[in-house]
Amino acid sequence: MLELTATDVLLGTTTLLVVWRILFRERGLDHIPTVGYSHPILSWISCIVYLFGARNSLREGYRLFPGGIFKIPTFDGWTVVANGAHHVDDIRKATEEQMSAMESTAAFKYTLGPRILENPFHIEVIRKALTRNIGSRYQDIYDEVVRAYTEAIPQCTDDWVSITAYKLQVDVICRVSSRYFVGQPLCKCFFQLVDCRGLHSYSTGDNPEFRDLCERATAEIFKGRFIRVFPAFLRPFASRLLTDIHNLRAQMADFLQPIIDYRLEQETLHGGEWPDRPNDLITWLIDGARASGEEISAADFSSRLLFTSFGAIHTSSAAFNSALYQLCLNPDDAKELREEVERVTQEEGWTKAALGKMYKMDSYLRESQRMHSIGILSLGRTLFKDFTFSDGTFVPEGSRLAVNLDARHYDENLYSDPEVFNGFRHVRTDGEPQPLVATPTLEYHAFGHGRPACPGRFFAITELKTMLAHLVMNYDVKLEDDVYPSKLMMEANAIPNMSAKVLFRQRQKV
Repeated sequence: MLELTATDVLLGTTTLLVVWRILFRERGLDHIPTVGYSHPILSWISCIVYLFGARNSLREGYRLFPGGIFKIPTFDGWTVVANGAHHVDDIRKATEEQMSAMESTAAFKYTLGPRILENPFHIEVIRKALTRNIGSRYQDIYDEVVRAYTEAIPQCTDDWVSITAYKLQVDVICRVSSRYFVGQPLCKCFFQLVDCRGLHSYSTGDNPEFRDLCERATAEIFKGRFIRVFPAFLRPFASRLLTDIHNLRAQMADFLQPIIDYRLEQETLHGGEWPDRPNDLITWLIDGARASGEEISAADFSSRLLFTSFGAIHTSSAAFNSALYQLCLNPDDAKELREEVERVTQEEGWTKAALGKMYKMDSYLRESQRMHSIGILSLGRTLFKDFTFSDGTFVPEGSRLAVNLDARHYDENLYSDPEVFNGFRHVRTDGEPQPLVATPTLEYHAFGHGRPACPGRFFAITELKTMLAHLVMNYDVKLEDDVYPSKLMMEANAIPNMSAKVLFRQRQKV
């Protein structure tokens, strides 16, 4: 019997990919200049260079083609990269019939299923219901931030305590997001009808099994990014080979089934606005499914809830740690932020409205996102139709394109001293409107731009501001190694350092 080693499988897969690349080379992009090699064989060298040196490749393209467009070879084809502000504006104005942001991430189709792309009603749920309820549900967010940090950081009034920063923030954000998404206690009689895996001792979002599923699924969905190196016909197989997401989706569906059944039963008995109807993500998804004509099912809601958790946990954890690391390296900034938080909360209390008046806090997060975005490309799109930019550049249907985020955010023509972190760079004291962290512009687009911009960014910023405000009020912080923790650069992904440690010490109350 023939036995295959891992080396045999790797060699066979590589050979298959090379043949596939030669046979199905995209000739429609030959008119667009290349950074690296264009030849179907030699371009593999550029793919390998781009894998761990994408920042250098993209900055070279920015230097060689200022205000222009170029392409780079990747393992699954070409990516067209736009450098100019007018390109950002063109993509921002493009319709969903012309190009898609969701389709640009092929992993979602194979990890969470095609329905979230075919009928993405959950995006409207996030954009509207989830965002609209932040004010009324803010106390849940604040209470969970306080509770999560109190339980996670040991009492440390005299000595410093060392904690792995990334794991801490993932745990806190998972708790806060879960509390907001599905955290309201369910109707008491629900637990007389079903035994939902020990839920009788928890509100839904307080259930550790639920949080564990969300956190594990976030990691598995991220792994799905590597599915795209396989030809399309192998990607369904690759999704099961590389990730455990299908098993986690099934577990989440099992978790959600009795909850959905109970809520639909209450609607049948008491009508749509039945007493004690929870104001949470499951309710919003039920409403969204009906409005879009989608079947209400635990399997479908499982995918959409995990998609929402993925956006909330992975990107928010990375964004918060970036700001926290900078705060550790700039201790004087903590005092300035603390003074703002003290003044605003004394006047407003801990409310969403109070966060809106923390302009220095907002600037700090925006500057951190400018310098440390989780991706060095943004506005990723897949073209559904041929597209011509305002400068006359033609890009054919089926192409993938993106904006050169990192190079633009470090452009000295857009930002003075762009290599220097200035947490209060964006604060305006002259009466001019302040550019806010959640508001994209032609110069800043860490959250994307246009209608496909991150729909959950307002919730994420509410969460991050609350966390940072709580920390500066209650803890002193410093990095264990006193240097910004290095990131792992893999293609356009800036993966945060997951082992760096931050030292915490409780502040003495005066």
